Amino acid sequence: MYIWNINKLVMALQAETITGKQKKRYRITFWVLVALTVFSLPGVYTPASMNRYDVIDLILFIIINVIAIYLLIVIYKKRSRKELDFFLPFFSLMIPLFLRNSLWTILLTIIGSIYIVLFAPYHSLEETNIIDVIINAIVEIVMNIMFVHYFKKIYN
Repeated sequence: MYIWNINKLVMALQAETITGKQKKRYRITFWVLVALTVFSLPGVYTPASMNRYDVIDLILFIIINVIAIYLLIVIYKKRSRKELDFFLPFFSLMIPLFLRNSLWTILLTIIGSIYIVLFAPYHSLEETNIIDVIINAIVEIVMNIMFVHYFKKIYN
């Protein structure tokens, strides 16, 4: 299983060298990540504690990911390699991209927090929420650009 090296994963998907056992591992890992993400949403997005920036963040998350999935479907439909299915590349690419996404989110949140403490200690909570929304949007956009890029590499 390739959980970090995306280029090797792409080459394995192109060459169709991923075994049935590896495919099963990718599917299980993907669904575990989805379950963890879905189960964490009520803790993160509880309606009682959401402010307008949380709503904006959630809406941006949905819009960015819907656009990306649409682009992935378009790439899949226009593929030159008809023998490849949609779900194995989707499931397998999601794992290393999710890990990168998580690391980027942590890194940018630390940088944003340091910025707030050192350079903007008197900013209001509203202003710091704007920083959170920007960080999350940037990370989502970058992750989905990478997703589209690697999907194109696999299918062309």
